[in-house]
Amino acid sequence: MGPVALALAAWLVAAAAAAAEGAANSSRLCREAPAWTVNGSSPMAGAVGRVTVVALLKASAASSLSPRSLGGLREKLSRQGMADVRYMIVNEKAPLSRAMFGELARQAPPGVPVYQQEPQDPDVWQVLEGDKDDFLVYDRCARLAFHIQLPYSFLHFPYVESAIRFTYSKDFCGSCSLYPNSTQEVRSSMRCGSGTYQTQTPVSSLEGWTQLVVTLSHGILAL
Repeated sequence: MGPVALALAAWLVAAAAAAAEGAANSSRLCREAPAWTVNGSSPMAGAVGRVTVVALLKASAASSLSPRSLGGLREKLSRQGMADVRYMIVNEKAPLSRAMFGELARQAPPGVPVYQQEPQDPDVWQVLEGDKDDFLVYDRCARLAFHIQLPYSFLHFPYVESAIRFTYSKDFCGSCSLYPNSTQEVRSSMRCGSGTYQTQTPVSSLEGWTQLVVTLSHGILAL
């Protein structure tokens, strides 16, 4: 790792230590996605076997993260052999967001479903313990691998892309038979500040990619 990467890693560790707010929330990592439905359907059904990305986006005139940018990321990763990653968007339940659902759906990339919650149903965002512009990345065994919040979920930063790449190629949580050589990865953890940081040493590295993924919302850092 060169000087620039080392400096970036040091900055990320410092930022994570400052931003990690609840180590208790880290207990959700590597657990199966909680059951949630929209209009009687279960969007996470069939998630086993593929990496799934759930984006919690708000339909509004002043949304900070456009669904169009998700399309660019999907196309980029698809060209690099990750075409089978599943993406979905869940709109906020608030009345104003519901009223603007059509605009959110219009901006969504082709083939990416946008789900609108019904007033009488449980709030999906609360079920997932997420908030506006959060990205939740689930591994091939439908377990939560990474949960990335603002401002790190802005797609011009590398964190969401890195999380998807890492989860696609590596069994972060371990013991998932749907990953090749899943038992050959070594994980360790350490305490730092108010969060728990986990480092993972894979048998082989991703070609041409620095394996740097940070989930500041839970204080999880994978290098």
